[in-house]
Amino acid sequence: MEFFGNVLDWVIALFLFGLLMFIHELGHFVAARLARVKVEEFGFGFPPRAVKLFTWQGTLFSLNAIPFGAFVRPAGEDDPKIEGGLAAASKRARTLVLLGGVALNALAAVAAYTIAFKVAFPVGALVDDIAPDSPAARAGLQVGDVVVAADGGTVKSRVDLINYIYSHLGATVGLQVMRGGEPVDVRVTTRTQEEIPEGQGPTGLTVGDALSGSENWGQAFLEALTTIRDQLRMILQLPSQILRGGFNAATDRPVGPIGILDVTNQLVGSVRQSNRWVYLLQWMGGINLALAFGNLLPIPALDGGRLVFVALEALRGRRVDPEKERMVHAYSMLVLLALMTFITFLDLFFPVLPR
Repeated sequence: MEFFGNVLDWVIALFLFGLLMFIHELGHFVAARLARVKVEEFGFGFPPRAVKLFTWQGTLFSLNAIPFGAFVRPAGEDDPKIEGGLAAASKRARTLVLLGGVALNALAAVAAYTIAFKVAFPVGALVDDIAPDSPAARAGLQVGDVVVAADGGTVKSRVDLINYIYSHLGATVGLQVMRGGEPVDVRVTTRTQEEIPEGQGPTGLTVGDALSGSENWGQAFLEALTTIRDQLRMILQLPSQILRGGFNAATDRPVGPIGILDVTNQLVGSVRQSNRWVYLLQWMGGINLALAFGNLLPIPALDGGRLVFVALEALRGRRVDPEKERMVHAYSMLVLLALMTFITFLDLFFPVLPR
């Protein structure tokens, strides 16, 4: 049974991972249709092509050999001489097409979080485990406690508690917990960065989200927007954290497709055993948001990099020589592929999460 459970975990993880890319490419396809840009092919999976499914309004829909994800191949992506193609379209049309994937990933993030919070709204941080002889154990915390406040500030989720604890290393933190329906005040002295043992955190706590169904869709939607705002803030603060030394290259490094798939697989296994499937919706919300943000980065070959050339064209009043732009994207793609190869090597042999 364990073997079949592991196979099921990988099947679900592959499906979710493929769904992320499908959403992004579907956004580009819909935007291209709205902008009246010709799309030569919409492929389910990745080449080589296995089957030509059908043709609709000049677009070939195909099924490909690598069975997850999708791709969109617009006509004249880099050649403005091709009538009706992407490069020949107006600046507004090109901007719409380039933002289509990002926009649909962002909408998918909002939708995933909204549904997750409607099903199970976070009401605190649930203590799942406590390491022996840890600050949490010495403070009297118990498994099953729900942390609802830290030094008077509301704790609505495990992320709130983890962020607060890590911002107060080596300090004494006052926690308010709910235990058997009664409030209990606990004071925990957190470890410093140097005192944290391997496999533990500053307090020795292992926490999850304490969940309760939200009252209405409006509340769930507002919580989704708040969560996305907080995650974007954390992403934008990452450069300053690196400069301050608050970045662990071993665990906080970027991960590639293999790493994301590996983490997704482990998450699927965890939620399958705990029956907390709502965590997958939250995971999909976070990954869709990360994919949207990453594609907006002004790096040539990515959507954000192509948008930079559209902006330059608007500022200069004439477009950059298409051949030079194509070369910039081509060389940048080689650099990105080299970087992804290195990250994939790390994902395979030095995974962020132990297998």
